[in-house]
Amino acid sequence: MRGLWIPLVLLAAVGLACRRAEPVPPPAARIVVRFLDRDAVLALPSVPPEGTWRLMNAGQWEPLELRWKPGPPRIGATVVGRTAPDWVMLEDPSGESHRVVMRGPGPEELARRNERLDPDEVDALAVLGLLWALAWSRH
Repeated sequence: MRGLWIPLVLLAAVGLACRRAEPVPPPAARIVVRFLDRDAVLALPSVPPEGTWRLMNAGQWEPLELRWKPGPPRIGATVVGRTAPDWVMLEDPSGESHRVVMRGPGPEELARRNERLDPDEVDALAVLGLLWALAWSRH
């Protein structure tokens, strides 16, 4: 009798734990903040109220100039002229703060990517070096 309870309890626990996933509604609005190196994307479950959005930049709240695209879902975009860490803080018109994780390659990956030269650049630098050496030898 004792051995029968354990499988029944496990079966009941598995049956309760395996529910169908509830569908997640698509975001009603999205804000894209474009930085020099990456983008921050904030998906909102409902359309935000009208007003000024703000961005935390170097410890100060700065207003964002969002340009909203017409049609559903509502998408707002802005460009910010500075690099950012892995996350940024946004404040909506109602005063609620949102922490947004950045997308795209990080500064380390961009630095490695920029260290490599493509073959055309290598050839151009070789010709430039040769011309410099010839000009220097004539003096």
